[in-house]
Amino acid sequence: MESGIWHRRRQAEAVIFDLDGVIADSESLHVKAWKILFARHGMSATEEEYEHGIGLRDVDWLEYLFARRGMDTDIGWWQDAKLAIFRDILEREGQPFPGVRDLIAALDGAGLLLAVASNSWRENIETMLRKVDALDRFRVITGHEDVTRAKPAPDIYLLTAERLGLAPSACVVVEDSPVGIAAAKAAGMRCIAVTHTLPAERLQQADRIVEDLIDSDRILRFVCAG
Repeated sequence: MESGIWHRRRQAEAVIFDLDGVIADSESLHVKAWKILFARHGMSATEEEYEHGIGLRDVDWLEYLFARRGMDTDIGWWQDAKLAIFRDILEREGQPFPGVRDLIAALDGAGLLLAVASNSWRENIETMLRKVDALDRFRVITGHEDVTRAKPAPDIYLLTAERLGLAPSACVVVEDSPVGIAAAKAAGMRCIAVTHTLPAERLQQADRIVEDLIDSDRILRFVCAG
């Protein structure tokens, strides 16, 4: 259907993407960075512990991890050390998920405003959007630096809506984790969950669950349905 018709019918005015696990196939790259860092210091983490970190800020995951081990350490140092390793990996190996480029183009072509709201640092977000050749399509980028309370608090989504000049109800979120879905719903936004990272049964609080982002028309229909 012609995008102009969607524009007249829709209630949503913006789509807000999470980054890791939605746009960027990067969850495994985060784990790779942690494993490199931990190996240098005689540490390791279990697959269960890595899975617990999906959707969390590094600092929050580190607090969880070291609390489990009864360790008192400088969490800021670990966060910064991992970030340096991760940025190098992301620059070399970061790739978008299939369908991401076409979906971004379809949403932009339908006149929807686009934004990213992620617990990742802004530099990581911009690196990935450049790899997708879509940095200039995004009106707002909200990252780790911009909020005190990270997901699952709604702050990052509320701030992004404010920066877009829209009511939260005019925004649809694309997420891949229960933490992100909880943040979107607490902000009063509809949420599409994609099973890039976790199975559908872990994402049941979303308004719509999709296996991937390849069918851009299907996602556009949901966004525009109001």
